[in-house]
Amino acid sequence: MKIGFCFGERVAVLPAAITAHLDKASKKDIQILLELAAEPLSFHDFAAACAGVAARVGCSTAEIDAAVAFWRGTGVLTIGEAEAPATEPAATRQTSAVAPRVLSDKGLPTYSTEELSDILSQRAELAQLLDDCQQVFGKIFNTGEIAIIAGLLDYLGLDGEYILLLLTHCRNMEKKSLRYVEKMAITLHDEGIHGARELETRLQNIELMAKATGRVRAIFGITARALTSKEKGLLESWICKMKFDDVMITRAYEMTVDAIGKPSMPYANKILERWFADGYRTIADVDKALDEYKKKKNNGSSFDVDEFFEVALRRTYKD
Repeated sequence: MKIGFCFGERVAVLPAAITAHLDKASKKDIQILLELAAEPLSFHDFAAACAGVAARVGCSTAEIDAAVAFWRGTGVLTIGEAEAPATEPAATRQTSAVAPRVLSDKGLPTYSTEELSDILSQRAELAQLLDDCQQVFGKIFNTGEIAIIAGLLDYLGLDGEYILLLLTHCRNMEKKSLRYVEKMAITLHDEGIHGARELETRLQNIELMAKATGRVRAIFGITARALTSKEKGLLESWICKMKFDDVMITRAYEMTVDAIGKPSMPYANKILERWFADGYRTIADVDKALDEYKKKKNNGSSFDVDEFFEVALRRTYKD
């Protein structure tokens, strides 16, 4: 026994990979994908193809965008640059994959109340995510705020874990505005932070920097002015990469002032980089090295604490 398909005039050719995502796809998502696969215009004029699908299916532009974003997120669908119609069979044509990117000044798409109602009724995972997000912020979202969550999921292709991590971070930073969440999500997306694990690391660093910046400003006597980009980079390296505490940074500051007579973050950075390269992670490590140097100097010659630090600095600059 064998089966046969009655193709008719329009044929939809799809990868078998879609079966792995059917449990998350809505009926509308599947219907739109089938229509796009059966539409010849999809291969060289995607905008025209979407217009045709919208007319046949009876859906809005926002629903088309949401479905396309969903299938792009699964890897089933890619969108390439527009190209002229080709003469070879569709199966032999190729389109170049373009990673989804949203310009920060454009924001997310908008949805009408009716569109949101339809989307929520058809997609249980979005409704559940919305409930979880409202619990994180401790409030009921209005239509505009619901649209932002839908846009993060469908237009940016972020998953629920990513969105909840971002909302939790914003709540902890006392930035309980969905517009703030939207802007931050777009910025992170454009910087290439697409996965939940990448986001978790980035947010931990942001929170560490937020707590440390004020303390380091106080150590170096920086009061009124903002940190320069270079100074922010040095601070991030000390806190997030080297993971030095205030005591280590204070010691580097004191050595800097003793050496050149004034505070200097770039000069202190040379000291901290040398300590990090030599394996010193705590002030106890630095004090131990100082004690060892002191013992060597006491064997027949005088000991000078400043000389110990000067030798380290000369070695640093020579390297």
